Amino acid sequence: MCWGRGRSTLSLLEWEARGCSPDLVATNYPRDGEVEQGETAATKAVPTVTGWRRWLPWALVVVAAVIGLVSALNVWVTRQALNTDHWTESSAQLLQSPEIRNAVSVYMVDQIYENVNVSQVLADRLPPRTQGLAAPLAAALEQPAVRTADALLARPRVQALWEEANRKAHTLFMAVIDGKHGVLTNTNGNVVLNLRPLIDQVAARSGLGGRVAQKLPPDAGQIVIMKGNQLDTARKGVKVIRVLSFFLVFLVLGLFTLAVYLARGRRRTVLLGVGTSTLLVGLLILIVRRFGGDYLVGALTSSNAAEKPVGIAWAIETNLLRNVGINAIVYGVLVIFAAWIAGPARAATYSRRRLAPVMREHPAVIYGAVAFALLIVLLAGPTDAQRIYPLLVVFALAFVGTAVLRRQTLREFPAG
Repeated sequence: MCWGRGRSTLSLLEWEARGCSPDLVATNYPRDGEVEQGETAATKAVPTVTGWRRWLPWALVVVAAVIGLVSALNVWVTRQALNTDHWTESSAQLLQSPEIRNAVSVYMVDQIYENVNVSQVLADRLPPRTQGLAAPLAAALEQPAVRTADALLARPRVQALWEEANRKAHTLFMAVIDGKHGVLTNTNGNVVLNLRPLIDQVAARSGLGGRVAQKLPPDAGQIVIMKGNQLDTARKGVKVIRVLSFFLVFLVLGLFTLAVYLARGRRRTVLLGVGTSTLLVGLLILIVRRFGGDYLVGALTSSNAAEKPVGIAWAIETNLLRNVGINAIVYGVLVIFAAWIAGPARAATYSRRRLAPVMREHPAVIYGAVAFALLIVLLAGPTDAQRIYPLLVVFALAFVGTAVLRRQTLREFPAG
């Protein structure tokens, strides 16, 4: 006989582990004085899990968590570095930062002074008696030129030019990566970000005059993003990243599912481990973003003045990585909740008892609530092709889990 502590405190998985069929779960109840004896008999009927079935599910969970961390970093690189829209959007956010605008302004003015003898240009425009003032005048105009450039970059029209320059540079980069030929003939085989139009406007508005802009070399203001001899390595790396961005996500989901399937009699416990590992992966991503950014800023900057712009740039460019970490935490919490609600805890049992009538008479309400929650998750981030397919798998698993919970609840609390 399948005696136990009462049907309201044992989940379906635990009844199955005791060797009871679903029908017996709903009909067999312990009589007074037989609880302890029944539990002893049921405990003896539980098969002992030995060999690979004991450790393999947990090994799969650990391996999936490690691959999940790599997959999260891979997804961030794919969306941030290889998606033109995301690249352009983050570039526009960079210029909206006052610290980064000031750094760009200093760079553009430095390009003018490094490529043109500004004092000589001013001397040619001054009367002969005042040509000796050209050098101090050129030095005095440098800081006003930086302020002029900063004010110019703050204008929406100029920020649109900056955004367009970044879009063109990234489009060119992806065209080269995808093997399109003949697109780098004007840049000596390099992928560059061309700021020359902005430098011309700075020269014209800062009092240096149009002659200074005319004397600038053709490559002034061109920031080399990638040299031509690095393209072969970049092509191979991008191909690997693109393949892994899909494969790794589905591999993680498959390993988690297989671990729960193999853990017969312990599936709720392994499911709890899946949620906990996913939660830890999300927390680790946020920790890496936080302290990895501090290390990177310190490694890339040699002065305190440059630390803040670089730190802001890191925060903007890793915003998608932050979202990936937060999503992993949310998914982990939901999986932990799913494992808890199906367990023997008093609050979980009470919740199933209260939901039993709704699940029996109005199942559409339950599935509709799950669909609404999944819709919120879908709208919480960019819905590109790199995200929609893994989410469809997650949504399918969520509905399957809801169906399993509903079946368990109806067997534990039948009508009447």
